[in-house]
Amino acid sequence: MAEGKRLRRFAGLRPRILAWMTLVALAPLIVMAYQGYHCASEAVVETKRSHLESVLESRKAHFAGRLSEVRADARFLAAAACAQKGCAGPMACGDADAACDFLGDLHRRSGSYEAIISFAADWSVFAQAGAAESASSLPDDFRAKLAASNSLVIGKPFVKEDAGAAVFVGHAIPGEGGQPNGYAVALLNIAGISAPILNAPTGLGSTGRVYLVSRDGRYLSTPALPGAGGHQDAPAMRLPPAAPGDVAGLPQEVLQSSGKVVEYTRGGVRMLGASALIPEFGAVLVVEMDSGEAFAWLGMLRMRALITGLVTLAMVVLVAVKSADGLSKPLRKLAEAARKVARGRHEERVEPLQGTEADEVGVAFNSMLDELEAGHRRLVHSASLAAVGELSSRIVHEMRNPLSSIKINLQALRVRVADDAAYSELAEIALRQELRLEQMLSGLLGYGKPLELNTACVAFRSVAADAVDDVREQAAGKGVEIEISDRLGGRTLLADTELLRQAMANLLINAVQAVPEGGRVAIDAVTCLPVGMGDAGAPDQARISVSDNGPGIASHAMEKLFRPFFTTRDSGTGLGLANVRKIIDYHGGSISAANRPEGGAVFTIILPHGNDHEQNPDN
Repeated sequence: MAEGKRLRRFAGLRPRILAWMTLVALAPLIVMAYQGYHCASEAVVETKRSHLESVLESRKAHFAGRLSEVRADARFLAAAACAQKGCAGPMACGDADAACDFLGDLHRRSGSYEAIISFAADWSVFAQAGAAESASSLPDDFRAKLAASNSLVIGKPFVKEDAGAAVFVGHAIPGEGGQPNGYAVALLNIAGISAPILNAPTGLGSTGRVYLVSRDGRYLSTPALPGAGGHQDAPAMRLPPAAPGDVAGLPQEVLQSSGKVVEYTRGGVRMLGASALIPEFGAVLVVEMDSGEAFAWLGMLRMRALITGLVTLAMVVLVAVKSADGLSKPLRKLAEAARKVARGRHEERVEPLQGTEADEVGVAFNSMLDELEAGHRRLVHSASLAAVGELSSRIVHEMRNPLSSIKINLQALRVRVADDAAYSELAEIALRQELRLEQMLSGLLGYGKPLELNTACVAFRSVAADAVDDVREQAAGKGVEIEISDRLGGRTLLADTELLRQAMANLLINAVQAVPEGGRVAIDAVTCLPVGMGDAGAPDQARISVSDNGPGIASHAMEKLFRPFFTTRDSGTGLGLANVRKIIDYHGGSISAANRPEGGAVFTIILPHGNDHEQNPDN
């Protein structure tokens, strides 16, 4: 009889509603969690594969650039007057007083050439710098190719007795009647030419590394593990030490250097890698990392999807127990939103639902989608910044030395033409443009580097006063007045003092340059009002405005203001506002620009407050 009562109790309306609603809710939740995880995992896998391919192409391009330098060195050596005429007899050219001292100079300047040798047409040595034994170890097939070619010839890589890998490169010295007058040959150290390229940061975590192997799968460079510090338990760290000449243990699909990202097992460790052929050296460039680290984010995604699904299911069950009628409508809305997301409408969000529990389900659903979308954006943004930082630092490094030489020569020319007004003006114009290039390179380097914030609770008035001091001379030159208005009521800002000062000073400089003679610029700070009361932001945020009474911002330029290299001034670099936005983004804030109704432009920064009610020492 007691058993019958339990059966009747289970058959009642409340248990049946609970059971049915749980069942109905479970199916869309599983679909939602699966679709969310599937979309996110595909994004993670694709991002990591794209990053590997990007690093591979970047390193391959660097090798092409380095090879161009080697080719230029060989042409210079073959065309030099000393090489054309020969020397009075065999001599070591490392001595600066020797007739062929350019060989020694080139050998000393480059860390990549172990030896540089000039041969006569009969292959006798008449000038040499570096390792003396290199002349006798020149392969016969390399000599034959060099004698038959009028361009750069690169031999086959080989491993020397000291375990280093090297390759011979050479160029015929042109003579009369099309016959070579001799040969310029250099022994190129593969580690010396490849180390700066292979050991540069990859952005591939603690197990990412780049190295060279021969076509038969032997190391030509010692693999470096740039992120090893602090990750001694990473699986790739357990790979045995490698030296040039050792067998790398790579599968054929990697040695075929298709450029595609593949997964393979090496030394008992599952790896993710890609490879490309460096045909000039007859070598294969390999980029790889541990698969476990590459896809570590997927485990977290699975856990978050599981936790989110369980929490959401618990909320649905709770609502079903309390009110079956009130639960049907929210469930229909959730199911509709899940179907739209599953169809690819990832921007879809659930509107507020009736009832506290149902609304919490919708909030959790939206938060999960927002977090997945934000995670994907962060991954793509991090990969892009790494590539930009690597590219910008390379560009700046390659261009600074030529620019310095140009500047010195222009300054010398300016002195020589000082008595000629026309040419003197031309020299001044050239120097100003060179200075602009230097500023642009410095801005590019700063934009590409990641920022390290040292945040603290700082007083707005103090930072603003320092920023005004930075531009005071420019403002005084135009008779521009700068006003500071602090309406934060003693509250502080959570920011890096120097970076915030730099951002404010940049905005003030733009404002001073925009206003006419005797214009006005104002910098103001106020706590944001709650949403719906007229101010953007939240009560724990501050709004900082830099306004002027200049001509304002043209409509066609408004949407491009914060893009790198966009400028409306002839002398601008286009990186000032881009760096300002980067600084504000790193602070977790936002920046926008608009035209004032009464005329002029206003730039608005939203930043978090420091500790509430902390007294500002400047007030």
